[in-house]
Amino acid sequence: MSENTKIVQCFLPAMVAGKYTTEVSQRVIKDKASIQDIKKTFDFGVDAARFTLNPNDIYSVYPPANKSGNYSESLPHLVFTRRTLPWERTLDGKLPVFQRASTPESKRNPQEAPPVPWMTLLLFDEDEMKSLQINRNTIAAIIQPNLNDGIIRPAIFETGATGQEVLKLMEWEDKNNGCFTIDLTKEQFEHYIPSMKSLSLLAHAKEVSIDNKDKEGITDINAEGAGVFAVIVGNRLPAKGKQHTAILVSLEGYTDYLQDADSKKNIPNNHKARLVVLANWNFTDSGNASFSQLADGLEVKSIKIQRGNDAPELMSYFNSGYVPLEHLTRTGASTISWYHGPFVPKLFPATSKCISFASSDAALRYDKTTGFFDISFAAAWQLGRILALQNQEFSKAILNWRMAQNQLEAGKSRGDKLNTILSDDSETNIKDKVTRYLGALHEIEMTSPVETISDLPMTIPQEVKHFLGNLYKLNGIPFSYIVPHEFLLQKEHQKNTGSYTGTLALFYVDPNWIEALLDGALSIGRINKSDALLEQAVNGNFIDGYQTQSIDISSGTIERKGRRLNTTGFLLRSDLVSGWRGLEITAFDADGKLLPALRFERIDSDIFLGIFDGNIADITIKQPYEGLHFGIKNNSTYLKNLKNEDGTNQEITDGTADVNAELNDGLIQNGVIDIAGLASIMQEKLTAKHWMNTTGESKGIYFTSAEFAYQMIDSPVKKSITINVLNTDSHE
Repeated sequence: MSENTKIVQCFLPAMVAGKYTTEVSQRVIKDKASIQDIKKTFDFGVDAARFTLNPNDIYSVYPPANKSGNYSESLPHLVFTRRTLPWERTLDGKLPVFQRASTPESKRNPQEAPPVPWMTLLLFDEDEMKSLQINRNTIAAIIQPNLNDGIIRPAIFETGATGQEVLKLMEWEDKNNGCFTIDLTKEQFEHYIPSMKSLSLLAHAKEVSIDNKDKEGITDINAEGAGVFAVIVGNRLPAKGKQHTAILVSLEGYTDYLQDADSKKNIPNNHKARLVVLANWNFTDSGNASFSQLADGLEVKSIKIQRGNDAPELMSYFNSGYVPLEHLTRTGASTISWYHGPFVPKLFPATSKCISFASSDAALRYDKTTGFFDISFAAAWQLGRILALQNQEFSKAILNWRMAQNQLEAGKSRGDKLNTILSDDSETNIKDKVTRYLGALHEIEMTSPVETISDLPMTIPQEVKHFLGNLYKLNGIPFSYIVPHEFLLQKEHQKNTGSYTGTLALFYVDPNWIEALLDGALSIGRINKSDALLEQAVNGNFIDGYQTQSIDISSGTIERKGRRLNTTGFLLRSDLVSGWRGLEITAFDADGKLLPALRFERIDSDIFLGIFDGNIADITIKQPYEGLHFGIKNNSTYLKNLKNEDGTNQEITDGTADVNAELNDGLIQNGVIDIAGLASIMQEKLTAKHWMNTTGESKGIYFTSAEFAYQMIDSPVKKSITINVLNTDSHE
């Protein structure tokens, strides 16, 4: 499908959940004769999610939770962070069918007997949910059979409760533990629950490149560095213009009710089936706000307040990224001061040499025009100092390192003084030489040696490097320091769609603000304002993977070689971020070169931050590959084309390269798709057109969930944005 994605039928765990017995044998042989045979049997259990699901196991859902948009042409799906989760249990508690043979040679091919997930994703609209309710319950309310209350329960009974061959609780499972359940009527169960064959087609896995993603929450990574996800897809399309509830339910213990028609067990009339609810979320189909519409509606701007036409004398401040903030002085007086964070709309040139402050007050600047203070660098300096003091690992490491430097310098000075005295060939008597030496030692102690440029070769502690590198990338900085006013990153509400126009705010990183932040961090335990370590830090040399500038200290002063990091970036505030976790974003310079990301992550539910080494000229936003939609066009009729091996369609209109007629002929009823029937027709048509891989022994006869997913998914939506709002003029 793409170099970014590989679709896999399934990833099975080494052992599915359940109870196992292992036998250990030992035979003692003497003189070629057995004198003792020892056999021991051990019982053990393998656990997996069952009645509840860890929220961290869910990476993303679609349609997005609590959002409104155009969702009526896509089947709901849920993406798991663990590749094996849908197959870690079986419906009947036994080994998967293809593993049940008595000998390895007789095991069946998993493509012939595909593993069936133990869960499915249901969808109900607002009218149906009026008679349905998700209830808080206990495991006891699921496993107790024969209560004569008209409720059919999964075959998970307590030991001794029935003589049937049923699933049991594990020793560590308590029937009083809580869970959620939903009771479906006989008609709802039979219409909405997929068949056994359909279930096997509604779960697959994906291996996805994560190079251009926020990696938070991605826990399953293969040997090539790709993220591995499992996906569960529903079998029902959302209705247009309605609110919906998607519900992930467990089907464990319902094997008899999911069999083929000949062996299927039916739910009695006037009975309900109780299912364990593992997850649920709501969304509304409003006919608007699709991924494409949200991406096209982004407002691209510089990170500045775009107001003040009625006060033109303030525009120069706003255009430089400043905002007026209330300032409570140390004496208790209330005033207004100018402040800008590390992100500015203009290129602020770095100072020719490092500037170190003795205190935050020393970093204050007074603006004569407005009579306000500029507290930007003072706030950055004080914040750096506070964060450094909060980090015990850093503060201890930097103090110990400074002490070691002082001792090293003092020892070197003592040695130099002693060598000078000893090499004195004059006729000065020994008493005067000793007196001179002791006086020199006293001078060394009184001057309290501090770190100097010559100390840079001394190994810098890793804790210091790590903290300063993270601080350079603004990790741990409160958001109010980064974006001090909501007008800098504002979403506009669209009354006609109910959604918001997103904002893509572009910025330069002010190197002087970063320098003040780092200087504040390095101020703890420092006696002399001159700090060679600061020069290293502001060059970005402590960022993992970067060594931007070497330091020449041979002349006794710092001479810069190479370059400092030229950092630009963006803040994206949009429903794209909250609705499509795993959003793929790439930034390029004017030459089309991919820019390396210094920081790249979602910092709030709907805010994404990217900081790059280089000038951004183009940004590309792409749908996450692990969550590509299972799409069926639905205008007045259903439309679905088939894809050949390279993912294209030859624009054939004779019905041999689509399933349009079949979809409109009964494969979809009340939005519910006959998945097994659809897959069978797809396989038949693909085979007839030789659009399936017919190499090897299979000759194209297998059509698993991977092939089905390949045919059903839509191509990812891609939005390219050319940047022309960054002002490259230097700040005056």
